[in-house]
Amino acid sequence: MKKTTIGTLVGLLVLGLLGHAWASSACMRFLDITTYPRIAALGQAGVGLGDSPWAAINPAHVLNTKGSLISFSHTSWFSDISLEALSLSTASGKHGFGLGVVGLHTEPLEKYDEFDTYEGSFRFFDVAVSASYARRLGGGFGIGGTGKVVYEKIDWDGATGFAADLGLIYESPEGFLGGKVGLGIVARNLGTKIGYHGEKFDLPSGFQAGMAYRAGWLPPYASLSVAVDYQSTRLGENGLLAGLEVDLARVVALRLGFRDAYESEVTFGVGIRLATVSFDYAYMELGNDLGGTHRFAINFATGPIFPSPEESR
Repeated sequence: MKKTTIGTLVGLLVLGLLGHAWASSACMRFLDITTYPRIAALGQAGVGLGDSPWAAINPAHVLNTKGSLISFSHTSWFSDISLEALSLSTASGKHGFGLGVVGLHTEPLEKYDEFDTYEGSFRFFDVAVSASYARRLGGGFGIGGTGKVVYEKIDWDGATGFAADLGLIYESPEGFLGGKVGLGIVARNLGTKIGYHGEKFDLPSGFQAGMAYRAGWLPPYASLSVAVDYQSTRLGENGLLAGLEVDLARVVALRLGFRDAYESEVTFGVGIRLATVSFDYAYMELGNDLGGTHRFAINFATGPIFPSPEESR
């Protein structure tokens, strides 16, 4: 088991680092957008978080789901661009499963020819449909993978492709360093080239690895989590990501993040939990005088869809 885990870790490193090393361009860039406000507010750090249930962050994270979780998120973009994501994750025993749909679309955009003559309007939209599976390996390790079908349409031209994410997590025993430590590594958007007008483009593949720490020495009504990641992508967004979360009475969570890999460094957000329903919000500046994005999500927690024999009793 230990050899399998080490081999998987090395394989992910190679795929993540070499998968985008020679590319000069990429399409389907919506796949590189962080759709969940909690992670966005933490500066996009969190591949090692032990309580993140979203496969889009790390496929192995579906193992962190307590029962089942349905999440819907919306991002308001500049130039009337919107992005929505719907996901379902569930875990039972050693197994975790996830399904997801992500869509990006615009309001009508003006169209001009090479002579600057107005030719009406057009739209573009992107869609990705995904399925994830993860399994606990023992010793605090878990591994997961996601398969995606992606489609992009710009005016009359469209393209379809396939992509995959691979992820690994490790979670220490409770009490380690006075709390709990999580490690994570993920390689995202590994897949086929996409063709437009006879020309081939790569997917926005990337690699992210990080560590998270949840303090165990605070009063019962408060918790503190810190996440620090390193990211490297085909698009050249390379650098450190860091986030801090303070949770008060498991009702209100305050979040702050820093992104060295982007022009806009600081992110922030808040989360509110009411029984089995939670709400998340994040604000992120885009840089280049484009303003910022407001990201919202609502999450519904339920029991496991496929309960283990122990849970069924």
